[in-house]
Amino acid sequence: MQERGDSLDLSHVADLWEENQEYLKQQLGESDSSRLGAHWVLMPDAPFPRFNHVSRVRLDEQSVPLLLDEARAFYRGHGLPTSCLMVTPATTPPDLASRLYRMGFTVEYNPVMLWDGTPIQPDNPWLRVTQASAEQAGHVLDLIRRVFFPGATDRTLGMARRGVAVSYRIGAINYIAWWGSRPAGAGMLFCRGDMAGIYNMCTLPEFRGRGVATAVLAACIQDAQRLGVRYVGLTPTVMGRPLYERLGFREIYQEQYFVERL
Repeated sequence: MQERGDSLDLSHVADLWEENQEYLKQQLGESDSSRLGAHWVLMPDAPFPRFNHVSRVRLDEQSVPLLLDEARAFYRGHGLPTSCLMVTPATTPPDLASRLYRMGFTVEYNPVMLWDGTPIQPDNPWLRVTQASAEQAGHVLDLIRRVFFPGATDRTLGMARRGVAVSYRIGAINYIAWWGSRPAGAGMLFCRGDMAGIYNMCTLPEFRGRGVATAVLAACIQDAQRLGVRYVGLTPTVMGRPLYERLGFREIYQEQYFVERL
């Protein structure tokens, strides 16, 4: 496990994080294409760049025009209004970001945070966190729905339902935080290679400020250590970021999503 003060190979860590989250997105979405060696993420029901883009780009300079043509055709063929490429410190060619910017692509940023080894201790004895069995998937889905998708359409809920089902199929661990007998929050851990990713952190509004997220994070970290991964990463929401910083997560870089209107 990465400890505070250890040197960090940013390109290597970015490569591990891309492989973790982009593989997960592919499995939750509708495309597991590996054309040109990249990840092609397709979730038409969630038409934001983070869920419809090409990532893990590892190309020589001469292949970039081919990638752009393939991306435009791919997303246009699926009826989406944009083509998008994600750039990180592991992307090659290393000047891809500046090339896309000069071509008129707009850019959106998303921070990536890595746990620095600070011990995380739950601080509320009223809370208990359990791994959610497949039979408890309905509880997990309900928590995600109430926090992230209040008032969502049946189509969006169908996407969330499929995502929870797929998470069990690929070996992710879902957690439920219980306040007595009431589900209060949830989270998910997905390990791939040396990287563990924490996803779907959510707390019901009536239980916020009671240590729910801290307890879930502690459970995730404990299992990540047990499974022997070296790094634990996440992408924070604006609301969650101050908590993650207090618990030892540090921003190491920002993903760049270069978007082109089709």
